[in-house]
Amino acid sequence: MVLLQNFRHIACLAACVFLASPGRAMPVETSDTVLERGSGSGKRIILWETSLTSELKSIPGLLSAATALGSSGVIKSVTNWETKRPDEVPKKFPYRPMVRTPQHLEGDNWKNLISVVSSQKNTIVHFYNEPERNGIQASDAVASWRQKMLPLRQKYGAKLAGPGCASSDEGSAWLRTFMGMLADEEKPDYLNLHFYTLPSNPCDQEIRNAESFFSEKHKTYNLPVIIGEIASTSRDGAQVVEFTKEVSKWLDQPAQSWVVEYGFFGVSTGVDDNFVSPAAQMLDSKGAWTDLGKWWIGAS
Repeated sequence: MVLLQNFRHIACLAACVFLASPGRAMPVETSDTVLERGSGSGKRIILWETSLTSELKSIPGLLSAATALGSSGVIKSVTNWETKRPDEVPKKFPYRPMVRTPQHLEGDNWKNLISVVSSQKNTIVHFYNEPERNGIQASDAVASWRQKMLPLRQKYGAKLAGPGCASSDEGSAWLRTFMGMLADEEKPDYLNLHFYTLPSNPCDQEIRNAESFFSEKHKTYNLPVIIGEIASTSRDGAQVVEFTKEVSKWLDQPAQSWVVEYGFFGVSTGVDDNFVSPAAQMLDSKGAWTDLGKWWIGAS
């Protein structure tokens, strides 16, 4: 299997997420039933970057884009690499908060998280975003997992998604160490996997690579899978569309019922770094859904 080059392909997110204002109080949801079951029949996650919330005033089209999600029958949930729900996204979607870094285990970030899990039934909480690329040792992550994350399951009934490691040798080794240190009763409820293509590889090869990677990890750990991030990095727009649609089709098949949710990357108004493909963008600079974005939310 061809694996990703060992570099930080998601560095753009770090710049975006720190623009959030974690001190604002988390709104209390009024309908646990709707939030628990989700809104559509699909598995798709809207990866609503935190930067979009801060751009609402300067890019009015974003509010229309967020509102359009309300009629989607394929979107299942929303996440934003933070612990506070983006208020502009329809409340019909369950929110998946993320303890992205150790800093999210304390202060206002943690208060926001507790507000979510105490007001939204069966909340799925994501733990650490590509920790192997952020200098976090697996042993330290295990200690935090036991001290802070497991009590969320015990006290609030939250479901836990394990660390979202990259599909590189480094990421696989880190995940293997982390999982190997946990007792059976301490294991996460879901694996959280990332996959980005190599821009130089043909589309059909990367489709097979993605399918093999997810299947192998599911078989290895025998846990249901959430694909927290996936995208083609090709500069060929046709290949980006083909990869996105073909992999989505495969993930939606009954044979892949072990895949619970998956989120394609690119819900932002601009390309954040040289790794992300402009063709994978699901919003344009005015906040409107691109053709790929319309397809992703089921609007075309």
